[in-house]
Amino acid sequence: MTLKIGQKYKKVDFKIDKSSFRLSEIIVQGELFMFFTMDEKYKNSIEPDGLVYECRCQCSVIPKDVKAKLQPHVFIREKKGDKFEYLGKGLYETRYNEKCNKIFIKGE
Repeated sequence: MTLKIGQKYKKVDFKIDKSSFRLSEIIVQGELFMFFTMDEKYKNSIEPDGLVYECRCQCSVIPKDVKAKLQPHVFIREKKGDKFEYLGKGLYETRYNEKCNKIFIKGE
């Protein structure tokens, strides 16, 4: 599967069925896809080298000084109902603060 940075996609483009639409982390063809909404509910933000996202539960926060080997494909949307823009594939993740992780993203 070839994804293009900056292109917008719907979950159905990846054959994700409606029963899985509420999930933010989904395995597609053996690869991890992560979908984020950039609204006021969570403290998610884009930085020049990646995406900071607020974890939904404390168990998801990466321990301090750990570099997680997760390499998800990262998608964002501005509000519910919008298509998701592809930011790129993650290189690794680290803890950002007490509630957030950061995914460092590989550019084109």
